[in-house]
Amino acid sequence: MPNPFCKPVCPAPRQRASAPGLLRLILLVGKLLILGWLANIPAVIAQAQPTVIISGEVSATVRKNIVQHLGLGSEHCQISDRRRSVLLENADEKIRQALQALGYYHASWSSALSSSDQCWTMTIKVIPGTATTLGRVQVEIDGDARNDPAFTRLLETSLPKTGEQLNHGHYEVFKQSLQKLALQRGYAESRFTRQQLQVGLERQRADILLSFNSGPRYHFGSVNFEQAVFDDAFLAQFLPFSATTPFHASLLSQFQQSLLNSRYFDQVIVTQQTPDREKQQIPVQVVLTPGPRYSTSLGVGIATDTGPRGSVGFRNNRANQKGHRYGADAQLSRVKSTVSLEYQIPLQQPDTEFVTFKTGWEEEDTDSANSETWFVGAAHSRSLDNGWIRTLDLVYQVESFKVGSDRNSTELVVPGIGLQKTQADNPAYPYTGWRTRFSLRGAAESLGSDLSFLQLQGSGKYILPLLGGRVLGRLEGGLSLMSNFEEMPTSFRFFAGGDNSVRGYDYEELGPMNDRGEVVGGRHLLAASLEYDYPVYKDYALAVFYDVGNAFDNSSFTLKRSFGVGLRWRSPLGPIRLDLAFPDTSEQAFRIHLSMGPDL
Repeated sequence: MPNPFCKPVCPAPRQRASAPGLLRLILLVGKLLILGWLANIPAVIAQAQPTVIISGEVSATVRKNIVQHLGLGSEHCQISDRRRSVLLENADEKIRQALQALGYYHASWSSALSSSDQCWTMTIKVIPGTATTLGRVQVEIDGDARNDPAFTRLLETSLPKTGEQLNHGHYEVFKQSLQKLALQRGYAESRFTRQQLQVGLERQRADILLSFNSGPRYHFGSVNFEQAVFDDAFLAQFLPFSATTPFHASLLSQFQQSLLNSRYFDQVIVTQQTPDREKQQIPVQVVLTPGPRYSTSLGVGIATDTGPRGSVGFRNNRANQKGHRYGADAQLSRVKSTVSLEYQIPLQQPDTEFVTFKTGWEEEDTDSANSETWFVGAAHSRSLDNGWIRTLDLVYQVESFKVGSDRNSTELVVPGIGLQKTQADNPAYPYTGWRTRFSLRGAAESLGSDLSFLQLQGSGKYILPLLGGRVLGRLEGGLSLMSNFEEMPTSFRFFAGGDNSVRGYDYEELGPMNDRGEVVGGRHLLAASLEYDYPVYKDYALAVFYDVGNAFDNSSFTLKRSFGVGLRWRSPLGPIRLDLAFPDTSEQAFRIHLSMGPDL
């Protein structure tokens, strides 16, 4: 009945759901459940497949070969009687081929089909018999390849041997290897003049008789460059071969990789052309797609050592047709700021050898010292065959500096030599890898410097997998030989402490002190670190570490120590490390370190 206290705008009394409405709801839910069950039926049926059961004293290789020859993977579970008889009829021939391919020419077998509610099964019982073995194995090579050591090695390592069980697959693979080697090494006219595999059923022996005529070995022909950016004479410097070099396909791959490593090109296509039978040469065509001529970079970052920092760079990647480059870089932070210009000239091996001329300005301001340096120099860098990069350099620099309460300035002419090498299974996040660097530099008053000294530096970092995580070990050392160390500019003094040194201490906080208790840096350096990180969630890992090290002047010194925990994030910008370090002696109980950059 109507509510006497409500006006016409009041809601009507709530009604209970009627029985027909509730029934419709139950039917709807049931329908959805049935449809879902029906939708899953094809998936269940698709999972059921015919199976093959092979019994008898046969090896896993024989079983696998029979199954592959039968090829029942495309058969359906529901088959007609006619299809069953066809399968059994064809199975005998395929089983015979599978067994003979592995040398079983006297095998016997029986096969049958049985069905179940879900699918059917083929059962095969095999009696392999005695396998056929190899008797005479004779391979004759005529032509220039007769005296080619590569063919001698192939015969020694890949040729089937007398007494081995006959395997048709191995026989075919060897023939293909012989043809492939000939084409790779420039035997453009090579061919088989005889190829026989004679099987004696009664004596259960097989003979291999092959005659291979390689013909003459071709040399490299003309190299045609399709591009409009560089001089062909400059591009020819990348060639690892000449017109008198016997052809080898691996040299083409090496040539292509050298062009890509030069970073002049976005795409490099190197192809061998149709052999010239008259000249016995194989021409080469090179299609080059140049990369952008100009490039710029803009970066920002933050680290505990430097605070916020920003950088900007500009490059002209091809200043001329001879492959010269030049660029400018600037970096600004509260601790260290630099501006530099450089000009690079490629040499005889443009992808691995070049000379760089560089000039610039650098300023560094820490709690221990501050300095301002102007420099100009040249460096010759070369990648050696063993993977090391060697750098010879000569730098003239003028440095004004303040260490503790002392101020000074120096002019130095500093020659030096450096070696470095890096190997990693994954440059972005290596589980196995290492990096090693060494440098020797010095100055002499007889060569125009204000003081004489000799300095050796070395560092290494190694990464190894362990229990699903990584062990990272780091070692760094330095040694200086000189008499008047108080005149040494700060850029050549050693300090310790900071994100990449002894964590738990401020940047360059550690080192020998003067009478006022001010850190003035040392002649020598020794620092090491041992760390373990373990992935915990996606791109995140937890780490524990132990650091030790210090800068010092003589054998009487104290190594500072710290330990801590950290968080690692493989960000799109590169690895980011956040560490909480506890030093053994410091004014602070702990220090937080934030750093970015690759592990190696």
